Amino acid sequence: MQRAESVSFIARSRSIAEIACKYASEKIAQDNNGYDSRSEPLYAYNGIMRSEIDGFTVEVSIEPLDDKIPINGILLPDGVTVRSEYSGAWERIWENVGLPWLTAVVLDFIDSDSRQKLGGSERNASIDRQLCDITELKLIDEIDDGVLWGTKDIPIGLAGYLTVYGKEKVNINTAPPEVIAILDDKIDIAQARNFAALRLMYPIKSLDDLKKIPNIPAEVITKLSNIIAYESTYFRLNINVSYGEKTERNFRIIVKRENNSCSLVRWEE
Repeated sequence: MQRAESVSFIARSRSIAEIACKYASEKIAQDNNGYDSRSEPLYAYNGIMRSEIDGFTVEVSIEPLDDKIPINGILLPDGVTVRSEYSGAWERIWENVGLPWLTAVVLDFIDSDSRQKLGGSERNASIDRQLCDITELKLIDEIDDGVLWGTKDIPIGLAGYLTVYGKEKVNINTAPPEVIAILDDKIDIAQARNFAALRLMYPIKSLDDLKKIPNIPAEVITKLSNIIAYESTYFRLNINVSYGEKTERNFRIIVKRENNSCSLVRWEE
């Protein structure tokens, strides 16, 4: 009976999560104000939507993504050449994780040809395609969980800088200070943190808004204008479904907004 009740709860909670996902996706699709920021009630850090469905309690929070450098968008459409705006950031990322010699190796791992780049290496593990998940980088011998997620010696791992949930641009309204600082060597972490604080009060909707932020050099803004966005394409839904005090189930769902609607990309529970 306990097993049957457990199976029933899993099925019912999944059904309720699907309803919540559909509702949240509609809210995201309707948000067309030109920017996606944590300053908006829909995406606020403490913004949780609560409801009761068939005796279950469901809580939903929404995170706008595109907040890191899109590893699948750092190459030009030819699938081989690195976008000039990302080249410096790409090198700094590998320096920060202590593996600068992988700068070209990883490009050979993900680019669309089998020709070796200068300083690179076409290995048997090279997938020569875009990543489906950031953990695919662990197919490279030198990359382990510590390099990917960070350690005591590597405060920010690769997953702190790179994402597969993005197209070609970084949403400057959601990028953490560490990512903002890595975009250009003329932006230090103090400037990036100050920027992150200001954007909660003054969300960025255009290049003109960005230029009003103090201490960000104008030449840097001009240089990065082709890789800066103000809206997100991908969103993470964190859904908690509970029944009573002891039984609950959590879901992490990625949706993609496109053409005024949202489609399901990933479902974890």
